[in-house]
Amino acid sequence: MPATDGQAPGRAEETVAHESSAWSGDAPGPPKARLAERLALLVCRRERRLGRALGREELARRISVSKSSLYAYLNGTTLPRADVFDRLLAELGADPAEMRELSTLRDAIEVAQQRAPRRAGGVPAPCQLPPATGRFAGRAAELGRLAGLLDAAGGGAPLIVAIDGTAGIGKTTLALHWAHRIRRRCPDGQLHVNLRGFDPRGPVDPGEVLHGFLQALGAAPESIPDGLDAKAALYRSMLADRRMLVVLDNAASAEGVRPLLPGTPSCIAVVTSRDRLDSLVVREGAHRVTLDVLPPGEARLLLERWLGEDRVAGQRAAAGELAALCARLPLALSIVAARAARRPESSLAELAARLRDLPDRLDALGAGAADLDLGKVFESSYALLPAPAARLFRLLGAHAGPDIDAHACAALLGADRPPRAELDALTAAHMLEEQAGGRYSAHDLLRAFARRLAAREDEAGRRAAVRRAADFYLAAAVRAAARLEPCRAGELPDAGSASPVPPIDGPAGALAWFTAELPVLQATMRQAAAEGLDGHVWRLAWAATVFLRRTGRRAERVAVHRAGLAAARRTGDRLVQAVSMRLLADGLARIGERAEARELLETSLAECRAIGDARGTFQAHLSLTRLHDAAGTHAEALAHAEEALSGSAEVGSLLARADALTSVTRQRERLGRYGDALPLGRRALGLYRRAGYAEGEADALRTIGRIERRLGTPERAIVRFEQSLELDRRLGDRFWAAHVLDDLADAHREAGDPARARARRAESLALFEAMRHPAARAVRAKLAADAG
Repeated sequence: MPATDGQAPGRAEETVAHESSAWSGDAPGPPKARLAERLALLVCRRERRLGRALGREELARRISVSKSSLYAYLNGTTLPRADVFDRLLAELGADPAEMRELSTLRDAIEVAQQRAPRRAGGVPAPCQLPPATGRFAGRAAELGRLAGLLDAAGGGAPLIVAIDGTAGIGKTTLALHWAHRIRRRCPDGQLHVNLRGFDPRGPVDPGEVLHGFLQALGAAPESIPDGLDAKAALYRSMLADRRMLVVLDNAASAEGVRPLLPGTPSCIAVVTSRDRLDSLVVREGAHRVTLDVLPPGEARLLLERWLGEDRVAGQRAAAGELAALCARLPLALSIVAARAARRPESSLAELAARLRDLPDRLDALGAGAADLDLGKVFESSYALLPAPAARLFRLLGAHAGPDIDAHACAALLGADRPPRAELDALTAAHMLEEQAGGRYSAHDLLRAFARRLAAREDEAGRRAAVRRAADFYLAAAVRAAARLEPCRAGELPDAGSASPVPPIDGPAGALAWFTAELPVLQATMRQAAAEGLDGHVWRLAWAATVFLRRTGRRAERVAVHRAGLAAARRTGDRLVQAVSMRLLADGLARIGERAEARELLETSLAECRAIGDARGTFQAHLSLTRLHDAAGTHAEALAHAEEALSGSAEVGSLLARADALTSVTRQRERLGRYGDALPLGRRALGLYRRAGYAEGEADALRTIGRIERRLGTPERAIVRFEQSLELDRRLGDRFWAAHVLDDLADAHREAGDPARARARRAESLALFEAMRHPAARAVRAKLAADAG
């Protein structure tokens, strides 16, 4: 009967039925086996009397030995010393006759061992490596690094490789693949153990592992000491001068690995863990190899290993979608591929469609067995997190964006500073990965697991976390928008109060913040709309306007402002709706949707007039001016520009006056009224400079340059355009920089410098192509003409 913890009393009763025959002196088998069997029967009888299982840890403590030593005694692999044996029999409730008989048997075994020859060099070398999978694929970069480490190994320390990564990433698969590849370099044998670091039953006791390793290395059972340190010392002694490979799979921590490491430079140790094992790297000099999800090509190669090249080659798009739906996580891909292999008649597209349409992909990727159920695999990692880190991970499931920074994590938690310790714990456990720029992310399946955990949270607590995150992003977006256009900060929506808001330094910092956060802001807007936080939605749309315009993100601009207008309409606020209409119309005009844009602008203008909003009326006229300008209807554009100019006095803003003057100047230039246009343009330029508004200054300079080129002074126009370009580049405004570069090319051509004209035109084309702007076609044609 095996000596295992947690044996039910019912099992003991089944065994006790054979008790009378087993105690017979004629019981068959070698003496050590008979002794183990009789000890097992004593355990059963003791459990029957107690009415419960006899805890091995408690029993080991009572007789003052380690749990691993107790297991060895009960299993018959190690003979206890006489004094330990007496204590064991007493704790098991043996009567005097039983104690005499069993003590006599123990002594006889000891005498026989002393007379027997010691185990020597005839012990075969241990070859304990489990088989490697025949479907290994990819990991070319990691195998190259491992090969480099092996080539560079030497000196006075063993080569220790720590392979870490998230659950299901393929650590064991890579370790065994490499171990089999290099095992001939270790002719004295290979030791292997699954340390069960993340098993619900708990990790394996290092003392038990050492006991097994020592026996595999040829140690006589009676020579194996009891204590962990003594076993580790004997283990290292037996490995001295041997060329061996030790694979320690699935370690929970460095502490559980350290006693099992060889101490001689002729040995190689490979450790796998979901933990980063920083202590092993720092103290033992382990070389870390961290696994990420498979690159797309290697993910497809893994599918080919399962399904054959022909099947995958014929459905490359579906295979790519399957890989993406599995987050290119090797375990998930293998589960899906195994199912596809069982159904050769099904297309990969059908399988991808079924997986795509499921509300919870983790359920679909559960395969019954615990080690193939991704939800359970992730749960085993999550269960070992410190409580504060576990709470952050749960709340990340309520976060809408694809990634997050430390300040937003603080907002989720309601903390007043970034939770560095919690983030360190999550990255150490590979529940999160730290990306460039201090951002944190997880692959799609871990995010699905986090959402599952968030759904179990108290609903009020979850909604509060969502609200805190929305507050944070709104406050940060408004701050960033104010850094982009400090002169117009007063026109931004109220941001409320949120803490801590990240530091955003100047226009460059604001541009960088928006660039990093735009996907998160869009996701936050969708989530806020679903949670009924419409005020956050339209305010976020307004705050993102300048960034979207300057960087030429035309499609994103329209999408953001459509969402903003929908939220504004749900609020019923007429002013908010009118402004949101105008912002959406401006975006639509940039992509050529002029009919819808005009309808929105005329409605916005009528609403602003009806509610007496002078600023809204003024802004609607400016937007209609730009719309007609793009359509080539310059008389109508001029009419709206002059309406804006007359209304700017009521707005009472220096910038409003300058904007209107620039608008009238541009339309007069379009209509060939250069002499009338130039003085207005110069007045606008002066007002912008007084206000310190760089974007307006760049616009005015561009407009003046076009007039001066039309007046036949291209050299003066070039000066204006260069000044405008410098401001656009400082502002990060790719859209207008591309336009002014095209203007510069025209001016250089007219000034007799065709080489410079071609260079500027090529720069303009590169920017328009980077933005995928339709103006690229016309600029490309002009560049071809320049070359001709």
